[in-house]
Amino acid sequence: MAAVMGAAVGVVGTTLAAAVAGLSAQRQVRAEHRHWRRQLRRDAYSAFTAKADELHKVLKEINAQLITPGADLDALRESLGGARALLQDGLADVQATVEIEGPEKLARMAEELSRSLSACVAAINAATLGQGAGSPSAATGPQGVRRFLDHASAKRTQFVEHARRTIDV
Repeated sequence: MAAVMGAAVGVVGTTLAAAVAGLSAQRQVRAEHRHWRRQLRRDAYSAFTAKADELHKVLKEINAQLITPGADLDALRESLGGARALLQDGLADVQATVEIEGPEKLARMAEELSRSLSACVAAINAATLGQGAGSPSAATGPQGVRRFLDHASAKRTQFVEHARRTIDV
């Protein structure tokens, strides 16, 4: 009887130990998965922010040159073409990753920042096309572009703040 009881206790103890180990392993796997997802999101958000910052910097430089008297409009238009390519290729690619990684709110914020930078490109394009002797946009264009740049900067700040909160969850 004692041997049977001892064997039963041994079986129950082993079963409980295996169950506890299994639960612990499942928790570990879930924690590692959450960490992996957080890392993917962090990488996506960082890449998007870096590309948006790169484009914003290029647009600020173009706008600063636009303000300069006697600016080389052909060179500005060429730089603007590069900015357009950065917007359509580079930024769009990393934005797609943000859309996939989510959450939905951050994907929308990334879209808003991209649209804001696109509006900057359009405003600079309008300012460079409108430049000419006595053109009204020659006096007002760069200041209008500045408002678009400031708006894009505000959208970037919102995106980064929300991305931080999302990653810290």
